Amino acid sequence: MQLWNEYEGRTIDGQFPLKKLLEPEGRSAFFSTTTSSGAPAVLRLIEAHFDEPEILARWNAVTKIDQTNLIKISNFGQSTLDETALLYAVMEPADASLADILKERALSTKETMQVATSLVPALKALHANDLVHEHLEPANVLAVGEVVKLRSDCIREAPEGAEANEVKARDVRDLATVLLQCLTRQRRLSPGTDLPAPFREIVTNGLSGAWGLPEIAAALEPSSAPRQQTTAAAEDSSTAKSTTYTPPTASMPVRSSAADRVTVPIEEEKRRVIPWTTIAAAVILAIFIGWHFLHKSPAPIPTLATMPEQSPSSVAAASNPTATTATSPTPAATAASASTARTQWRVVAYTYNHEDQAKAKAALIASQHAFLNPEVFSPKGHGRYLVTIGGVMSRNEALAFRKRARAAGLPRDTYAQNFPAAAR
Repeated sequence: MQLWNEYEGRTIDGQFPLKKLLEPEGRSAFFSTTTSSGAPAVLRLIEAHFDEPEILARWNAVTKIDQTNLIKISNFGQSTLDETALLYAVMEPADASLADILKERALSTKETMQVATSLVPALKALHANDLVHEHLEPANVLAVGEVVKLRSDCIREAPEGAEANEVKARDVRDLATVLLQCLTRQRRLSPGTDLPAPFREIVTNGLSGAWGLPEIAAALEPSSAPRQQTTAAAEDSSTAKSTTYTPPTASMPVRSSAADRVTVPIEEEKRRVIPWTTIAAAVILAIFIGWHFLHKSPAPIPTLATMPEQSPSSVAAASNPTATTATSPTPAATAASASTARTQWRVVAYTYNHEDQAKAKAALIASQHAFLNPEVFSPKGHGRYLVTIGGVMSRNEALAFRKRARAAGLPRDTYAQNFPAAAR
């Protein structure tokens, strides 16, 4: 395939122009585009690696969920450019990501409450439909106007039995980690860290696994917020006033440009008369629509390639959202292929059009990190050459090895994928 930026100016499925490359992400990339009505949108392209039916099935499932805090997918389908099979999803554009904000400062308690009360219902909606996120991190928490939303194009089906409870619990732990990052910009809860109520209990119990989404939702209810009174006020009940939390109308803050931004130290926030989101609103649309969409954080999301496959049946076309050249998979076919279609997990670090380039990169990695055991792998035996590391392994082994490779300095978009047994 070509470099992603070489697709700029092309049109997907005869209706979605690829205007500007916003960001590459492993075997996928994000472009600014417009809908048939001329409205701005973001289009994600994914290079097909034998997993077209399962990805289309996931997008089909998430578009059926009507939840305000999930990024909307308006169209999805399959296309081909220069003999390269591609999948695409058209999504609403975002103004900024939480990762962008946390690069500059931590959030206030009120802002963190807005994030929490947005993410909890989004996760509850996914779990209620037997879907899990598994990629909950600041880069995937987005601001769309006044609403905080969770990226939805990277979800997957929840497994069956005890494993389903395990992956859903992992979503809850990731949620607790994100809330901790909002307040401290740290991923780990250090001894002695003082968190404001109700996040002290939410983060502690969320990270330990003691609480699930129902308990966290209950703790976020206004009636559950602590009433903070001075001793003097408590003694005079006629003047004492509770300080229960009222959900704010403003969404997660959005950065303005360096020239227009009003910088206020975190500890001085209470003295501000006008919320900084009001000041930033004047420049949001001109600066952030599209450009900051899905900006990477230090720990990027795994690609959809890390998820198990369904049957080779395709997803049915829908009028809104639109699924092009696909039909809906049946549960029986999905279950049948899940255990037999694919048997070899690999960790992919680089993709090349020419075998000699792939071999040269593998040799370079071997000279620097012999323990990674790099090799050149071509799923179809020709045309596209992947530099993989670690050899064939199980899914859990592949995910763990991917983290190890990233820690060793390999690209942050290194991903794990399960390939058919026939792939060479």
